[in-house]
Amino acid sequence: MMRKDILKDKDEIPVEIKRVIIISVVILIVLVGIYFLTEVILNKDSDDSDKVTENAIQYEEILAGESFNQSEDKYYVIYYDSTDEYSSISSLISSYQMNDKEVKLYSVDLSNGMNKAYVTDGNVVTTNANSLRVKANTLLEFTNKKVTDVITDNDEIIDILNS
Repeated sequence: MMRKDILKDKDEIPVEIKRVIIISVVILIVLVGIYFLTEVILNKDSDDSDKVTENAIQYEEILAGESFNQSEDKYYVIYYDSTDEYSSISSLISSYQMNDKEVKLYSVDLSNGMNKAYVTDGNVVTTNANSLRVKANTLLEFTNKKVTDVITDNDEIIDILNS
């Protein structure tokens, strides 16, 4: 009887070892799979980050205080309120700027908090950047950093932007 117990014990030990080996192999396969999956994901992200993407810097919208500081010899600056839903000026500004006209157009959004100090209900003042006061829908023509024309008539502004 003793011999049978020894043989029986010999048969059971390999089964337990088999289970441990199978479980170890399965865990090892899962870990290796997770490792390679992580490598693929990380390499994909690093490949995307290596690509250089050009960001277009938008120079057409400026602050009111920068009106006198542009590099062109001749340019326009339009002062408008982007929150005015009844105004068609915003779309005219966009189309003028996209068409690369001969005279560059800069826009100043008077609804921007940084431009509030330049808004007036009275007369338009265009002596210099410090004393600048404008109304919504005012177009200034600059030549050599000096104001050469002040246009506050909407129809005239629309004509210039449509030309």
